[in-house]
Amino acid sequence: MSAYVLIFEGLVALLMLGAGIMCWRVDRRLKALREGQDGLKATIGALNDAVDRARASLAALDRASKESGGELKTRVEEARRLADELRILSGAGEARAERLAAAPRRREPSGEIARPRRESAPEPARARDGGARETGGEMNGGKPGRLLEALKTLR
Repeated sequence: MSAYVLIFEGLVALLMLGAGIMCWRVDRRLKALREGQDGLKATIGALNDAVDRARASLAALDRASKESGGELKTRVEEARRLADELRILSGAGEARAERLAAAPRRREPSGEIARPRRESAPEPARARDGGARETGGEMNGGKPGRLLEALKTLR
């Protein structure tokens, strides 16, 4: 064996050692990548579960809002109907108070002032026709206390 063969075989041995070290490093990196990939898979799975829960929560929230929205709409319509009815009744009461205040008083033989006759109450169907809406308290000259004043003068 010559010196050239020994040097050549030594060089091949060093190259094989370098290749072995490189393979070992690549193997370590591949293991780390696989472990990271497993962690990434777990993270993606957890994210998918969270998305599914969020979808279910949004669906439940949508159902609840539709149900409460319908109930709220019903209550608002009822409140508007009652407000209209109250406005009509208030206007009718104000008109009656004005008639009572303007009614001539007659003297009784005992010296007392007789109270005017009571008129019949307005029918609900007539009050709901919308014709008396403009006779409400503040809409009628801006004097909501006229009813109270008229009632005090009758006592």
